[in-house]
Amino acid sequence: MYIGYAKGPTERPEVNLSYRNVKYSLEESLMEDQGPGCDVPKLDPFAPEGMKFHRTLSPIKCSERDWVTCYLSECRPTEETVRSITDLECIYYDIIYINDENWDYGNATVVSGDSIYYLVESDHVKITCTGIYTSRISRILFGKVSWSGYGCGFRRKVNHESPPSGMEDNYDVLIIAFDSTSKNGFIRKMPVSYKYITKELQATVLNKYNIVGDATVAALFPILTGKTDSELPESRKDVDGSVYLDHEDFIFYRMKKNGYRTAYFEDMPWVGTFQLYHNGFLHQPADHYLRDIYKYEEGFKNSKWWPNWKCFGEQPRFQFMINLTEQFYKLEGKHFSLTFIADVTHGDFNHIDNADRPLAEFLKSMYDKGTFQNTLLIVMGDHGPRFANIRDTYQGFIEERLPFMAIRLPDNLRRIRLDAQTALENNAEVLTTPHDIHATILDVVNLTPYWNFYKVKGADVLRALTLLQPLPSNRSCSVAGIEDHWCTCLHWEEVKPEEPLYMPVAQALVDYINKLTESERQHCALRTLRSVQWVVKHKAHVEILRNLGSVYQVKITVGPGKGVYEAAMTYMSQKGEFFISSAQISRVNAYKDEPKCITETHPQLNKYCYCMSSNY
Repeated sequence: MYIGYAKGPTERPEVNLSYRNVKYSLEESLMEDQGPGCDVPKLDPFAPEGMKFHRTLSPIKCSERDWVTCYLSECRPTEETVRSITDLECIYYDIIYINDENWDYGNATVVSGDSIYYLVESDHVKITCTGIYTSRISRILFGKVSWSGYGCGFRRKVNHESPPSGMEDNYDVLIIAFDSTSKNGFIRKMPVSYKYITKELQATVLNKYNIVGDATVAALFPILTGKTDSELPESRKDVDGSVYLDHEDFIFYRMKKNGYRTAYFEDMPWVGTFQLYHNGFLHQPADHYLRDIYKYEEGFKNSKWWPNWKCFGEQPRFQFMINLTEQFYKLEGKHFSLTFIADVTHGDFNHIDNADRPLAEFLKSMYDKGTFQNTLLIVMGDHGPRFANIRDTYQGFIEERLPFMAIRLPDNLRRIRLDAQTALENNAEVLTTPHDIHATILDVVNLTPYWNFYKVKGADVLRALTLLQPLPSNRSCSVAGIEDHWCTCLHWEEVKPEEPLYMPVAQALVDYINKLTESERQHCALRTLRSVQWVVKHKAHVEILRNLGSVYQVKITVGPGKGVYEAAMTYMSQKGEFFISSAQISRVNAYKDEPKCITETHPQLNKYCYCMSSNY
């Protein structure tokens, strides 16, 4: 998060771009009176404003047919392969994880006929097979054929610690997450799953679950570490001295230390949550991790442009990840998993309905097997739409900030802690955040010493609260650690174009964007104000810096090109300055290749930079 100050209309901004050692605006004082709490707008998921972007797309179909499939630790030719191909010989090469950007091959192992290859050194293998194709009816030989592919399962042995004394019967945790999925979006596009989750599983949907920042990292950092990006060791790619993310704050390490087998499955490696703007991991964060196989596949087929890039072999990628998750819970030991699915939502959210029935069937299968007796289930989105067409509407503006979050407590926990379910249901109508999800997970698995006990200055309660206990009904965004730009509780009033600060607010944002890209001016064009869509002002008086400030929100379009931004900023009237933070700026239309000249070296500037060499 960059923090800066921009002067009023008569002066260019003086911006302090230091990442650390700057107090956040919400920590100067509480921004809101502790009144009736958060009044989130109640939007109809099926309102015309949202439904006009609803489309039914063709189902994902995968034309490729795998010769070999893996299940748990065994890889073997399919029945179809054995029936139709003689003299079958397959060569297996383990795909060995080195770090988040590199992998290597193990030694070749030749297996003939329908014999099994056992996963020992790795969960992932490259496979090449040859044989003679025959007619199944006449047994006529048609000649030599070959196939190349890959397999994914679970190696036979994983080194993990035994549970500490007294934690042998701890609950499992299963998290299924979909990228860019708001609560309303899930209701619109996943009706079968939504009905099963809420009616059959009787999970609790949090109606006031509010994001705390931009994009996936702002959702997953708090859930997985209990902290925001800025509170963790510096790990951004474009910062000198930044480190990898291998530190004990991540819940994967803490769960493993306490006897859990862990899994982290995420697709689309070219936009990885912890690799796009950050250094990623030097060692795989979980016992079972898909990045090396997906990186291999990306090089094997250049997945971003492959016609069937939504497929993993013969099955849709989301189905492969769901199937793998189900297998994971058949392994011995305690389980903690996060499956993050992006490929059916990232480019066009309308693809998510491909996953509707498969998700419901997966959850039903897990329920029928008794998995949820002792498993905390979380089905969630990281945020709502960020670049989709709906984002240009008021409905989309709100939906971005209100992702889907459904929680089902283990049956056995409900029986032991009778008040936990009641508290969770009541908390569905109170403001909640990703920080609370982290606290809740740790509460369920009896690891509350790892709670983050941080309080926002001036608050009476912790920023992160477990949902298994009643939350304060008057909880506000500032107490919960949500800055103005992302808060759905604030009430705004229109600033008319003729008012004195209308244009200065817009120009201050443009000046700040230009200050951010100043160090790369040889590559990034100076942005200019093209239009102002709206300016609004927070109705309540904001107590910042001894009651000298007012909060504004603005939406503008800049050139060259057509960059559309929204931002919240504070105007300090005595100094005539605007307080602006990049953590409170949204780029709300896709930048595509606009920043391609700096993406590799300064990815944090992607949403601001328009390369001078771009032709649009």
